[in-house]
Amino acid sequence: MAAARALVDERGPSGFTTDDLAARADVSRRTVFNHFSHLEDVVVAAVEAQLASAITAVQADLAASQARSGPLDDLEAILSTPELATTLSWLGRALSGPGCEPAAERVREQAMRQFGAGTALRLRERYPDVAPLELELLTTVVANGMAVVATAWLDETEGALDDASRRRWSELLAVLFSAVRDGFGRRVGAAVTASHAPASTLARSTEGA
Repeated sequence: MAAARALVDERGPSGFTTDDLAARADVSRRTVFNHFSHLEDVVVAAVEAQLASAITAVQADLAASQARSGPLDDLEAILSTPELATTLSWLGRALSGPGCEPAAERVREQAMRQFGAGTALRLRERYPDVAPLELELLTTVVANGMAVVATAWLDETEGALDDASRRRWSELLAVLFSAVRDGFGRRVGAAVTASHAPASTLARSTEGA
């Protein structure tokens, strides 16, 4: 996996061959094909391992940190770390090759299940007075929201890692957690009401601003 990740970093997901991978890992081609049917499977396995490592690190940070004012604040704090944006950037590059969409979707679904189950368990340990169902619902909503945010961030930034892209990551996370905290219905309802307001009302609103 380390050899596959290094080659993805250097050449992109479709920039190396089985021979390149075997040489980098110091094994034979036969050894590679004993474990993987296709080279693309190696890249996906490397992505899954990297994502699993990132999720484990996030959950370890949660377990090691002091409890905040509530489980949602815990989730917002641990998911706002710059390291997560770095991981997502690499994942975006690794799964950006032609025909990678099904694999990318499968990896995302697997990651959300792993994150949701493990994080809900950590939160139950920290907040024993909160109903387990509520914690599972919260982590599921946040996990799926993270998948949407990550996709939007990768689409907008193409996985670039600079000050602007990190700021954008923080902004998108703020939208997610604001929606979870305040309620989607209220936010969407307000937006729909504003979009359907009569022109005269909008004009008065603008004049008063």
